[in-house]
Amino acid sequence: MSRMKAVFKQTAAPGLALAEIDVPKPGPDDVLVRVLATSICGTDLHILNWDTWAQSQMKPPVVVGHELAGEVVDVGSNVRRLKAGDRVAVESHVACGTCHQCTHGMKHICDNLQIIGVHRNGSFAEFISVPAECAWKSSPGLPPEVATLMEPMGNAVHAVSAAGVKGKSVAVFGCGPAGLFAINCAKANDAATVYAVDVNRHRLALAKTMGASETFDGADPDIAATLAKRAGGHGLDVAFEMSGNVTAIVNAFKSLKKGATFVAFGIPSRPVELDWGNEVILKGRKVLGIVGRLMFETWEEMQRLLDSGRLDPRPVITHRHKLTEFETAFATIQERDSRAGKIVLFP
Repeated sequence: MSRMKAVFKQTAAPGLALAEIDVPKPGPDDVLVRVLATSICGTDLHILNWDTWAQSQMKPPVVVGHELAGEVVDVGSNVRRLKAGDRVAVESHVACGTCHQCTHGMKHICDNLQIIGVHRNGSFAEFISVPAECAWKSSPGLPPEVATLMEPMGNAVHAVSAAGVKGKSVAVFGCGPAGLFAINCAKANDAATVYAVDVNRHRLALAKTMGASETFDGADPDIAATLAKRAGGHGLDVAFEMSGNVTAIVNAFKSLKKGATFVAFGIPSRPVELDWGNEVILKGRKVLGIVGRLMFETWEEMQRLLDSGRLDPRPVITHRHKLTEFETAFATIQERDSRAGKIVLFP
């Protein structure tokens, strides 16, 4: 097969298009993967709508999509770890391997980082060529629609591991897929209680399915005080802010006890004004900024949790579509009061 279908950001303007292009050829250090499943991320929405962030990052034409699972069909001349027929999930961060961050165990924040589907051709296609280092050999029998979620789920596993939640009271602000995965992961890591906060009732229902102890309407002006009271009156041990919503960020800080941990994952659309002295310094709170996944400690931990059955992302998958139905899939995500969790596309 020399040609394939792919979903492109063809021009520097809103929208995506289906096109037929050449099947890529793997370089000496790469593997060619037949895409069996690929899921939609919020990043893909930024690219579809061509917002300020997308304009600052992407130079079309580029095949979009960065969450995927598939089967290796060809390997480069230098590749020894993988062979044709291996099932893989893919780490979307392509590190240079030589910068200060890479040589000090922090490839996920490489100074010269490239992101699949943003800076190089991505997974909304029938085939993709990726560096062999980025191809994680998944456990036998893991369904492709679950394996494709390892990339986004890794963000939550990284966040929960960094915070240390065992025996602690936890709240997750924002129950999109990242937040839902964080709830599931916090339960898998033996958090005492996991509260879920969102303004979307469908997402709160999913949060309950994923293991939330109790759910709360994020529009409640007293939400911070309510959560602090639930946690014994002193406040929560850990707050995960997964939405980037400014009100949620402020409420998350106010819900915490002194000496607690704030985990920042959601990216705000604008700078945030916060009473830094009173909310952070004088209360002795820790702030953890989380991006991506540790390469590859997080993947190892995630695989263990999946294999043991303690982590189960399947309830987050609410819709499944053929790749050619991508427009319907994106429209579903952008509906008001959307029922969408994670949408998986099948080439």
